[in-house]
Amino acid sequence: ARLPETRSRSSAAESAAKQRVDDLRENDREVLEFLSQDPMTHVAFQGIRRRLGMHPEKLSRALHRLADDDLVEKTDVGYRVTRRAREILSPREWAPGPAGVTVLRTYIPTRLDLRGLVTALRGSWVGPLRWYGLSETADGLRLSWTLEDESIRVEAQIAAGELAVVTHVESSDRLDDATRLGHLLFREIAAEISRERYPGLVA
Repeated sequence: ARLPETRSRSSAAESAAKQRVDDLRENDREVLEFLSQDPMTHVAFQGIRRRLGMHPEKLSRALHRLADDDLVEKTDVGYRVTRRAREILSPREWAPGPAGVTVLRTYIPTRLDLRGLVTALRGSWVGPLRWYGLSETADGLRLSWTLEDESIRVEAQIAAGELAVVTHVESSDRLDDATRLGHLLFREIAAEISRERYPGLVA
């Protein structure tokens, strides 16, 4: 007999939450919409700043307000939208991005400590590549780096026993540069894997 009342309360709470999203400041909304494009990715503070071109102080305040509203959470590897935000936000029609170009694919030791490898790599700069963020799905891990101007993004896609380096470019004339950066990232990962705590890389 109380079911309709429960549903009514739930609907009212959801409407109130959506209203708070509608009332967000412009900077807050910009950050939230950006992070919601790829809700499973933990994006570094500097990665958000570079992508949005927002002043660090404004971005910091926006992230704090969003965290206070339980719409964004800070993790040890970056920022991402919360479960609550995913439930409230209406799905946006984002055009699927290009799949990227696979520079190389190789085997890695199946007993490799992936968590340890990620810990060693996250937040690092690799040549001109700046750390961007980390995504974890049922298919594996995706670590991303970008150039300062965001014209090239390089990803290391890691699953059990396999590593793929994939590049994304704004224009095809940057593909050679992206390929060189992909190999640079691979050498960095291979060196980390080949350290004493990780058995050698299987070519």
